Amino acid sequence: MPRRCLAVVLNPRGGKRRGVTVLNRISPFFAKAGIELNVHMTERPGHAHEIARNLDQNSVQGICVVGGDGTFHEVVDGLMHRNEPISIPVGIIPAGTGNSLAQHLNCKDPMQAALQIVAGRTMPLDVVRVSMGDKTAFCSNIVGWGAVSDINIMAEKLRILGKSRYAAAALLEILRAKRRRAKILLDGRMLQDSFLFFIACNGKFTGADMKLTPGAELGDGMIDVALVRNASRWQMLKLFTKVFDGSHVSLDFIEFYQVRSFEIQTETPDRMNLDGEMRGTSPVAGEVMAAALSIFY
Repeated sequence: MPRRCLAVVLNPRGGKRRGVTVLNRISPFFAKAGIELNVHMTERPGHAHEIARNLDQNSVQGICVVGGDGTFHEVVDGLMHRNEPISIPVGIIPAGTGNSLAQHLNCKDPMQAALQIVAGRTMPLDVVRVSMGDKTAFCSNIVGWGAVSDINIMAEKLRILGKSRYAAAALLEILRAKRRRAKILLDGRMLQDSFLFFIACNGKFTGADMKLTPGAELGDGMIDVALVRNASRWQMLKLFTKVFDGSHVSLDFIEFYQVRSFEIQTETPDRMNLDGEMRGTSPVAGEVMAAALSIFY
């Protein structure tokens, strides 16, 4: 009888459609370790959410995603919408484009990720509950507004570029970034101004290789916020050149905060970037749910 059984949610269409190839590569490694993989193949947008929400927790010792940040978002969202405590850890085996969360966990290579999951070590994973009117979503990586959303929309149009689409989209949007009026509340403290972007990060990375919030930790009970109110195109380009190694933190026009809650109140509805997925519009309120899940690392 297998020592362990893991549910695997596989997105065959994510990234460069390499999910099945990745699964075939890692499956023998799990078999050798005596671990059975119960594979669920997603068939449509939102299917990973349904699988996670309806999974029998008693039948497995964990649920792992073979895909990218978007599929992982759906799984987390599905688990958090269950009407019961979550007793199983989550894991990620990167097969997407950005793989931001996997990069934070130092497992951008699928075999390294599999090795970490087989080892069975887990750590707390904070989740951000995002309220948008009567809708609620749960995020494990980022909540973005302003240029952060604009960049993601552009990146979707540039999928043919693969991983480099995030950098290309960032450069294009930097050249035409617009300021938006908003009231932003951070743990109740109000910032009222025009802003270029707001992003709340649970991990260190966003997009592909952009180390936007170097001080962020997945299970510290806090969300790291980065925002820019006003900056010239030259300043934004300077930020772009420094964000890959985290040295942009020395720039005086970008602000950083660590908070447990935030709100974004806007004059008109603006699209939101939730873990790399365009979901809902402002106004929004976010609250950190400390150690809501556990994750293999």
